Amino acid sequence: MSEVKPYLLYTPFPRLETLQDLSNATHLSLGLLYKLSKLSCCYYRVYSIPKPSGGSRTIAEPAKSMKAVQSWILVNILRDLTLPPQAMGFRRGRNILRNAQAHEKNKYLLSLDIDNFFPSIKYNMVYTVFRSLGYNKHICHVLTSLCTFNSSLPQGGVTSPALSNLVCIKMDHRISGYCGPRNIVYTRYADDMVFSSMNANRLVGLYSAVKGIIENECFKLNNKKTRYMGPKRRRKVTGLVIGNGKAGIGRQEERRIRASIYSLIVKSKGTIDTEAVTRLRGYFCYIKSVDSERQNRLSGYTERLCLKHNRPELRQALLHR
Repeated sequence: MSEVKPYLLYTPFPRLETLQDLSNATHLSLGLLYKLSKLSCCYYRVYSIPKPSGGSRTIAEPAKSMKAVQSWILVNILRDLTLPPQAMGFRRGRNILRNAQAHEKNKYLLSLDIDNFFPSIKYNMVYTVFRSLGYNKHICHVLTSLCTFNSSLPQGGVTSPALSNLVCIKMDHRISGYCGPRNIVYTRYADDMVFSSMNANRLVGLYSAVKGIIENECFKLNNKKTRYMGPKRRRKVTGLVIGNGKAGIGRQEERRIRASIYSLIVKSKGTIDTEAVTRLRGYFCYIKSVDSERQNRLSGYTERLCLKHNRPELRQALLHR
């Protein structure tokens, strides 16, 4: 793992030289911080959740005390560090919509996925980040121990998303340095890397070069998730569909949600399926943030159905009207 250069990061950091300094800053006892840093594996709850694509994902959820110190590290050290513009995830002012919008004007897309992203970020990579900020070796080991689980970033840790972006700074710069002169747009949302161009051949030639950079930075590609997408194929970026030069949820998803709305309002026969209502309200909130045009159409469709079938209670529940 190459060292992260301090000149890429601009922010004043809390002065920490000893564990007592960290105790004073966080208002957590010296004894608790010592146990959290030396016995960090005892302060996590580990469980699995199913992946949408199949298989399961291991989550390591920190205990309340570990969350408290990680939250302090995030707010006071990590959150406002300067990141490359290509990093779209886990930062203020960036989201999946902005990630997809970066590729709206290009016809051809290449999507790559980093395999086991968080577990691939090891103790020494995290240590390098804190060391690059000017902290002494002792405090770097303490901070790294507080942010890692079984010597890697835990998926579920408060500081893991921010640290993953910081670890990837050099990789993002190397890849964008390759893509820029070739008029290839590059963005990364966590482990999801997207490249787009108006020239399909440039994306074909890109793969081996990017693969070499990724492996040199101690990551590995998940080849099963490599996808080339052109004008004749549905182009999807971090869950959003790019069509007619605009990113959104896409026609298929809109039709699926319309079917759910119809089923709830027309087929429920006077009863209210509270679970379905909650699910649809969640969809509406999500769509409002990424595709306001389709959200307006779905809201109008919902209101018309409620009025036609005399369902004012569902109109109120779904649209707050």
